[in-house]
Amino acid sequence: MAKSSQSFFDFDTPVERRNTASLKWDRYKGRDVLPLWVADMDFKSPPAVIQALHNRVEHGVFGYSLPPDDLTETVLNMLECSHGWKVKPEWIVWLPGLVTGINIACRAVGNPDDAVMTSTPVYPPFLTAPSLSGRTLITVPHADEGSRYSFDFAAMEKACTPRTRMFILCNPQNPTGRCFTPGELLTLAGLCLSRGIIICSDEIHCGLVLD
Repeated sequence: MAKSSQSFFDFDTPVERRNTASLKWDRYKGRDVLPLWVADMDFKSPPAVIQALHNRVEHGVFGYSLPPDDLTETVLNMLECSHGWKVKPEWIVWLPGLVTGINIACRAVGNPDDAVMTSTPVYPPFLTAPSLSGRTLITVPHADEGSRYSFDFAAMEKACTPRTRMFILCNPQNPTGRCFTPGELLTLAGLCLSRGIIICSDEIHCGLVLD
């Protein structure tokens, strides 16, 4: 960790998570396995987050809660400062998690027996959410370029049907690690726009992009 008055995060001190009921580490307990299969950080949470949780616990009552207004404001500020994207507060819908969001999106777009497309390999819930919502899943393999994966736009065009209503995008891509270029994303957007296909974009790992 850099020695600076501005240092807030410690990325150098290891935290032993074995035998703590950790799904990531204890599923393969006793085996010589390095668990890279789940997006689960092994660094301590930031001090501000830990303190906020302490404050909440000290209140002593754990009733149902509403999302605080300043949480929405924080998200709006982050989107504008980091991405130049001005979002209206009413556009923000709080959900329990990513998988819930994907399933809700599949139910919200189109009708039963319509199709949902995604590129593979991909995070497994992308492959189960469409059928759970009565939709047909269309998968198109990424093009393997040797050193990286990319969209196979020709195959995607061919796989589209008149009932394809949504494309589920994962960017940064899980599990390939690709961060798609602006050109690739614009081509995908053009393809979907021309066919009236809505893009459901999972960008949950965007905060970990290093270059």
